[in-house]
Amino acid sequence: MFLILLLSVILSVKGLGPVLLKENEALFHERLSNGEMKQYVLRDLISGQVYELKVSYPASQPFDFTISFSSSSHTEELPQRKLLDVEKEEFTPTSDTVFVNVIARDTQRSLRPSPHVTYSVMFEKVHNGIPAQAYKLIAWLCVCLPVSLGTSWWVYNNWYCGKEHNS
Repeated sequence: MFLILLLSVILSVKGLGPVLLKENEALFHERLSNGEMKQYVLRDLISGQVYELKVSYPASQPFDFTISFSSSSHTEELPQRKLLDVEKEEFTPTSDTVFVNVIARDTQRSLRPSPHVTYSVMFEKVHNGIPAQAYKLIAWLCVCLPVSLGTSWWVYNNWYCGKEHNS
């Protein structure tokens, strides 16, 4: 297993093999042509944990992406939700390494051919159906909302109401 990962890292550096994708770190400006496939290696996964892989691309480029997991990874694919410019797939690995294939297809090839599509790809853990990054946003909202309400109340009581009684 170690030799396979070492070989895949060496080949990915040379642009020939799978690309190593780390959790919560997006790869930006990835590029595929019509019908082309790129393979990614997801490592250090926790068996039984639900993860979500996202491929986001400009809506102005009429491409469809297909995300598939290699049969050797033994992943369980869960139902996915279709969004305008994001393809996402939830999966539960049974091993600590998963190989993912991303294929791009130009949907309007005959109308307006496009030589390639630029996209970003990332994966993260999912807890109770909510991506882990969303919990950070919820925590910030729980801190900022009371602070902003408290500040507004203080400004209203000390400046607005105080000036009303003094005039």
